[in-house]
Amino acid sequence: MLRHIQYAVFAMVLAAPLVNAETSGRIGVVNSQMAMLESVAAKQYAQISEKQFGEQIKKLKRLESQYKALSAQLEKDGLTMSEAGRAKVQLEMRRKKEDWDYQANQVKAEKAEADHAELAKLQPQLEEAIQAVAKSEGYDLVFERAAARFVQPDNDLTLKVIDKMNRLIASQK
Repeated sequence: MLRHIQYAVFAMVLAAPLVNAETSGRIGVVNSQMAMLESVAAKQYAQISEKQFGEQIKKLKRLESQYKALSAQLEKDGLTMSEAGRAKVQLEMRRKKEDWDYQANQVKAEKAEADHAELAKLQPQLEEAIQAVAKSEGYDLVFERAAARFVQPDNDLTLKVIDKMNRLIASQK
């Protein structure tokens, strides 16, 4: 993402003389991340991902509730517990916390990897949609939205790109 911004800024620097020369060209912007995440394919993947990782997330929630129950027990009965009983509950809490941390990191890494792979599959359609919209709308330059401080709403092509991307993906199925 940072690389896209750097390219956009570099392109803006190169395009600056064109703007000052009062060319008839139009400059548009696209929020690529929004276009990608708002596409039908990404929303469908989100549902699949939720099912795929749902069981692991439920397991994490169970661990969290067990930890909270132990914490509540320690808070409630801690003063009246024997030293050995308190140590046992604290050890169990520590183990639950470590188990939760390990599993949460594992789920997070697996989900991030799956998300990245799915978004990488959509990248060619995004690029094709940007090119098609830019040509059909008569834009000479299209930058990443994050590289622009101010943009007239009619120069933001994001919604048109999302629509075009959805049509491209639908036609490929």
